[in-house]
Amino acid sequence: MKKITKYFKGVAQEARRVRWPHKKELLASVVTVCAVSIVAALIIYFEDWITIQILRGFEDAFPQASSSSSSSEEVAQALLKLFR
Repeated sequence: MKKITKYFKGVAQEARRVRWPHKKELLASVVTVCAVSIVAALIIYFEDWITIQILRGFEDAFPQASSSSSSSEEVAQALLKLFR
């Protein structure tokens, strides 16, 4: 029990030593994180969209001749239907 109390006392001492940001600094950091997150999400979205367009192009260029297909082709077909 002594070790646990000693640990939490140490945590409290370190928390008092921390230099907490002012309101302006915090707001600037939050805006930066949000902007970077939005840009990253848009990049991922457009990369995904381009990949789907490429897969659709292959699907149109090389249609399946028979009704039997392998499991990987079935998965690809399911993914294409999902994103249409």
